[in-house]
This record gives sequence, C-alpha cells and structure tokens, in this order.
Amino acid sequence: MDNRLEEAKNIIEGMNEDIDLAHAEELIKDNNISFEYKNNLYRVHLLTYKEKVELDNLRRQKFGELMQDKNIMLEKTLIEQYKIKGIDIQEEIDNKIKDLSIKETNIQLKLGESLSKKEDDIILKEYKDQIEQIQKEKKVLSAQRALLLEFSLETQLMNYVSSVICYLCLDKMVENKWERIFKTLDEFENYEDEGLLNKAGLHSLFLQF
Repeated sequence: MDNRLEEAKNIIEGMNEDIDLAHAEELIKDNNISFEYKNNLYRVHLLTYKEKVELDNLRRQKFGELMQDKNIMLEKTLIEQYKIKGIDIQEEIDNKIKDLSIKETNIQLKLGESLSKKEDDIILKEYKDQIEQIQKEKKVLSAQRALLLEFSLETQLMNYVSSVICYLCLDKMVENKWERIFKTLDEFENYEDEGLLNKAGLHSLFLQF
C-alpha cells in the first residue's frame, strides 16, 4: 500500500499544480472555461443536448463492451479479491475517509461558531488550516482508492466517459472564432499532446459536474 499511497500523493500534487480547483468557479463565464496553452487560447464548453445524446450513446456502447470482457471485474468483486490478498479497501480507505469527513464537519461547526462570536483571527486560521489538511488527506485516500480500482468496470467506464466529455467540449480559438478541435473520437484518441488533454480534461470535468 505504501507505493500506492506515494503515487496517490504525487497525483494530487500534480493536479494542484495544474489547476487550482478551489478557485475554478471564478474561471467559468457563460458556461465556458477558457485557458491558454502553448500560446494558443482554448476553452471547454458545457455540453449541448446533441452532445449529451452522443455521450450517452457512446457510454452505453462502452458499457456493453466492458460487460463482455471476462478480464474486467465489477468494483465489488475486485474489492473482495483485494481483501483475500490482505488489502482491505473498506477498512484502510473507505472508513478513514468517513472518519475524516465527520472530523471535518465538526471543525466546520466550530469555525462557524467562532465566526459568529468574532473570535481571534489566529483561532479562525487554525480551524481553516485543520480543514484544509483534512481535505488534502481525503484527496490522497480517494486517489489511492482510484488507483487500486483502476481496472474495475466502473472505473474503466468513468474514465472513458471523462475522455469522451473532453473530446466533445474542447474548442480552440481560430481567427477570432471558436472551433471544435476534434471531429471524430478516433482523432481524439490518437492525439499526441497529453499536456493539453490533461489540462482540458480537468477543466471539462469541473464544468460539467
């Protein structure tokens, strides 16, 4: 589990460097998020009805393919297999996330009381720092869980859906006009600039959900 934990921490650090999700709401304008990449202007837009229909069709098709794959296990089955091998995801991750969430709620209540009483800024900062630390721990545990279950049917389908959303909503500014970059899913899947896709993917998921 130690290697997985370290890998999870690295993923979280990379995400935080690439996009500050805490301030991402400020980037949303007219149901779009614009960003610069390699001196070009890009945006991700909220899916239209037609694009949502395409997404739903592709998702159902992918689900059928995954169900036919004998090497793909449901998350529940995979968790049971891990437990047999000595890795108890529920005990080592899920219960810890639950406990941290309870702790976070309690601290938030204390913070609310302190704000209403107009207590010293040092006390307020202490509560805010504690909440931030708990949120970081939860993110690491969630990333660790995702790594362990990356080959489950549910995760495979979710990753596919995330990619399709990015394919559908990524635009580029060309001669003062927004143009959708990818005309086909095959074109998207063979695109080589992973840096752009990673950046667009994070923004698109935040915007859609």
